Amino acid sequence: NRMNNVNVAEGMASEKDWVQMDEDGNFNIKVLSLDESRNSVEALFKIKGGYRSGAHKHTCETHVFVIQGKVKNHTIGCTFSAGDYCYQPLDDVHDEEFLEDSIVYASYRGQQKTLVEFMDEGGAICGEFKLDDFRAAM
Repeated sequence: NRMNNVNVAEGMASEKDWVQMDEDGNFNIKVLSLDESRNSVEALFKIKGGYRSGAHKHTCETHVFVIQGKVKNHTIGCTFSAGDYCYQPLDDVHDEEFLEDSIVYASYRGQQKTLVEFMDEGGAICGEFKLDDFRAAM
C-alpha cells in the first residue's frame, strides 16, 4: 500500500509475521512504513532477552518506545522498561542489552540511505542497516 511515497505495510501489524533478521532468531522485525524520499522508517522490533547489540551508531534521529520488556543502554547507564521513551540523536553511538524478551517501536528519521552502522571492537564499521534492509523485511 503506497500513500504519498510512503510504503505502508498492508493489513494489521498484529496479523503480520515477524521477519527474522539474524541467524539465531534473537532479532526480529515488522516494518510498519518506509518513506524512501525522506529516509524514514517506522518499525517494531521483537528481541530476545540476553541479546546485546554491541556498539553501533544511528546515522539518523531515532525515537524508541518500549512496549514490553527491559532494555539497558550501557552507554548512558539507563534501563528502559515498558512505557518508556528514548530519543537517540543523529550520530549517537551506544550499546544496548535486552534484559528480557522485549518489543520496541522505533522511528528512524535519516538524511541518507544508511540508518545504523555497527562497529567492531576497534570502532571500524562492520555492518549496516539501510533502507533496502527494511524494504526487504516488508
